[in-house]
Amino acid sequence: MGVDGNFQRLEDEVGRLLDILEELRQENTSLKTRVDGLDAQEEEIRKLKERLSQMEGDTREEATRREEMGVRIQRVLSRLDEIPH
Repeated sequence: MGVDGNFQRLEDEVGRLLDILEELRQENTSLKTRVDGLDAQEEEIRKLKERLSQMEGDTREEATRREEMGVRIQRVLSRLDEIPH
């Protein structure tokens, strides 16, 4: 094998490595796009968790208000029952 043969092998190897480099670049671009999508989903999940937490707090507050109103209504009804007929 002469210099031409070695040079051809070198050119072939460089070509193969360039193909691999292009594949890796495409994969990198694809992975970046996927990461961006996952980041967006993560942000959406974070916002939904915050909203859920707020709604749970609102629900607890409403339940407490309803319970207080029930107690007050019972007091009023009890007082009405005490009125002579």
